[in-house]
Amino acid sequence: MISVRRRAAFQLLLLIVGINCVFPSWADKTNGIFSAQQSCSAYVSKNKLTNPGNAELKVGEHYQTLEVNRPDHPSWYRIIVPNAYPKERWVSADCGQFQSEEGLGTGAVVKNEACNTAGRADSYVLALSWQPAFCEIKPQKSECRITNPTSYQARHFTLHGLWPNQQSCGERYEFCGEVRAKKEKFCDYPAIKLDSDSRTALAEVMPSVTAGSCLERHEWHKHGTCQTIWSMEEYYDLSVDLTRQFNEAGMAYFMNRRIGQQVRTEHFLNHLTAVLGAAARERVKLNCEQGMLVEVQISLIADLTPGKDLEQLIAQAPKLTPSSCQETFLVDPIGYQQ
Repeated sequence: MISVRRRAAFQLLLLIVGINCVFPSWADKTNGIFSAQQSCSAYVSKNKLTNPGNAELKVGEHYQTLEVNRPDHPSWYRIIVPNAYPKERWVSADCGQFQSEEGLGTGAVVKNEACNTAGRADSYVLALSWQPAFCEIKPQKSECRITNPTSYQARHFTLHGLWPNQQSCGERYEFCGEVRAKKEKFCDYPAIKLDSDSRTALAEVMPSVTAGSCLERHEWHKHGTCQTIWSMEEYYDLSVDLTRQFNEAGMAYFMNRRIGQQVRTEHFLNHLTAVLGAAARERVKLNCEQGMLVEVQISLIADLTPGKDLEQLIAQAPKLTPSSCQETFLVDPIGYQQ
């Protein structure tokens, strides 16, 4: 019989060397998806309620499930929270809905089936990243190894995604195709096929295509499948065109002149309205983290006619919620600074 002290020492050794192959005797393996319906804390220890990094579930997001505390009437699920460290976390069963692997083919991961049904978008959001700031926050991304100050991503906003929206679903209008839930890694999604011209154009405005981090797969399966108007090539060609329009309207020039400087948020918005119309101020959301502008989200009308001027697509679009930026933000230069 192993003493309590020796057992504790052995368990500590397992933690130190990173051995995760042994499941606790009080937990059962389970395969499936946990769909968050509340913004709940995600704990490393459900008994001590320890939560390094204050990780929380995002409403509408779907998480891979590893374990359940008991097979009958579970009260806790152990899931993968991708941006947490460590990423294996316990969440209360009250925080969402679990769907076993066997039932995923039915498309019943989320309660509102309409939020997984293609062709019901009533608006769109164009999400553009300021890549240098994004790479300050996530330097482990392969596209962040590109640090050439003359590269496209050093001097232009880059494409995060073009997202069909359905107002009644909030941020949960997603995964309308064969993939019904978020994968742990972007490269776990099925590969997408683009013709050479479309792929070359996309690679310019979305650095992950060249870097091989598979963002384009995630964006297609999560968002692109929820529209029924365009083929995959047409969807990405439109996304590229809208990204270029935003940059070429003068927004890339505005940022280039201020790289490494603090910028007044009001100054940015004033310039935005000067080049994209007065309506743009209430239809653009700025996302800042660590005092840097990381992303610009632009609301667009549902009728996204290819070739139409970006200002016209913004003018009658739904308004967006307020920005997260303070009075000023840093225009971060390319290359990890911290």
